[in-house]
Amino acid sequence: MPVLGLVLTLDDGDPATQRVVSSGLERAPGLELGEPAGHRWPAVLESDSPSEAEARIDALRRVTGVTNVDVVYADFEDLTADGHPGRREEEA
Repeated sequence: MPVLGLVLTLDDGDPATQRVVSSGLERAPGLELGEPAGHRWPAVLESDSPSEAEARIDALRRVTGVTNVDVVYADFEDLTADGHPGRREEEA
């Protein structure tokens, strides 16, 4: 399961903008938001595959008030070489 650390960049740091973005993110599957800091908002995104993660990031970029989504951390450790979920060595 890919786990990504993200930083969402908003149009501005205004609380009204944060509320608009928050309402647009309510239905985003696998997304957990941290506390916004001005016009930046940390988040964690979990998905079932790299392609699903990419699609979810693209969807986040289309949310009203979001100007950019940066991936600052990525953990693909539990995926096999072909990108599918697999068992870790220590689980085998």
